[in-house]
Amino acid sequence: MKLTIVLINALFLLIVLKGFTQEIVIPKDTVYLNYSYYVNNCQHSDILSKLKWRKENVIQFNLCGEAIFIYPKNGDSDTLDIKNLKNYQFTEVNDIDSLGRLWYKKNLPVLKRKYGKIIAPHDKNGKFVTYLIEESNDCLIKYRVYWRNEHVID
Repeated sequence: MKLTIVLINALFLLIVLKGFTQEIVIPKDTVYLNYSYYVNNCQHSDILSKLKWRKENVIQFNLCGEAIFIYPKNGDSDTLDIKNLKNYQFTEVNDIDSLGRLWYKKNLPVLKRKYGKIIAPHDKNGKFVTYLIEESNDCLIKYRVYWRNEHVID
């Protein structure tokens, strides 16, 4: 009888503690950037040769001086049919700050629950899952990228 009570109490305690120790995940929004648009419309002739280049473990993408992204050597990429281009709702780099404010408002309850006060990730990689879409020949290449200088070491 005492053993049963001890086991029930232990089970109850495990269930309660699991609820307290479960990590609260803050959701990220997904943004798609049309890399080819920035390359084709870049007016800075001095950086045209440096818009995409390989470094030791990464490929670095420069959106004509507006933003720089890192794609890790072993990162996620996908090759898609060019017909899929219309399926993506592209974001412009200058809209990212306003999207970040919207993300913050949307996730305010989760942030309060996780941190006990209002603290938001101050970098774009904490708010967004970012993809660059590049047109190449008859296909699209979709890269999962990270904002450079936002808690990313390249």
